[in-house]
Amino acid sequence: MTRILLVETASIKRIIEKVEQIIRTGAYPDPEITVLCHERSRREIMKLPGAEAYAFKADAVRNTIRELNRRRFDVAIVFWTGETAYRRMKFMALRLKAGKTIIIGGDGNDFLLTWKAAFRHAVFRWKHPLPSDHWHYIRSSEGTGGILIIQSAEPPHILQALERLRQKPHFYNPRYSIFCRNSRDAVQSFRRHPMIERMITHSETHGSWQHLKNLRRMRFDAIVMFMTGDPSYRKIKLFSFLLGVPLRNILVFNEAGDCFFFSFDQWVSLILQRIQEQPPPSWTRSRWMDSMVILASLALKSVLLPFRFLWLHIVWLRLRVQGMRSLRKNHDYSL
Repeated sequence: MTRILLVETASIKRIIEKVEQIIRTGAYPDPEITVLCHERSRREIMKLPGAEAYAFKADAVRNTIRELNRRRFDVAIVFWTGETAYRRMKFMALRLKAGKTIIIGGDGNDFLLTWKAAFRHAVFRWKHPLPSDHWHYIRSSEGTGGILIIQSAEPPHILQALERLRQKPHFYNPRYSIFCRNSRDAVQSFRRHPMIERMITHSETHGSWQHLKNLRRMRFDAIVMFMTGDPSYRKIKLFSFLLGVPLRNILVFNEAGDCFFFSFDQWVSLILQRIQEQPPPSWTRSRWMDSMVILASLALKSVLLPFRFLWLHIVWLRLRVQGMRSLRKNHDYSL
């Protein structure tokens, strides 16, 4: 008999697939599988034949570790796929004792846990925050907003990207919402699109603070934005980074329909490409100096954008207080 412990340190779909693989392939003789999981995942684990679901409680971590160590597992399987929601479970897994610990990093990257292997994997994960098969396993959590499309380009580019996402999905079971301009062309283009479940409109910068609070409260899993070189969407592009979504969950499309998940290397390369595509200025200045000026301007605007929102909120509060005072003064009928 081989006692195997799987720790829910990745999406439940990845855990279930691994359990089914162990049972199907017979890689371990007479496996006895236990899955350390959250309470919300217990029902799905219990449906698997030959697997025991051990749900732990947040206030009984020490007791959980003590009891599992008494079972003397032969193999412990832990997932290091870069999903930040499972950090606590990953640290807990390091305290569990087993004959050997196997780390699964996604994309077929499996290795035995050693200090050297852990260091190499940390460097690799720093360069590649998520495995390429991440969105095949991730599920949109119940109660969250799914995927938010930011209209940072003209409607034809967005419709082209939706068709690309339909043919080659980048997300598992997505629910798309769109945050678009309150214009006739945009509303008519997106209202009846079969892939869009919800449409949220805005009127340029009017009500930006309220939109920011509402969108952050919806807790979107990922964002789709566009970099097509259109200067009329610069503010909404910066707005996309304030919605509380991890940078690695931002999918960027260009005007050709090509896309990539956000990384600073690709982001800077795209910006430099945009600068090179601009016509040279009529006055004399080196192209290198022109590129540095544009990059510095973009960085300055990105840094000052949150303070601008704060300043607008302060101005709004000041005007609101003055309006209330004026209202009380105009309606004072006391003798």
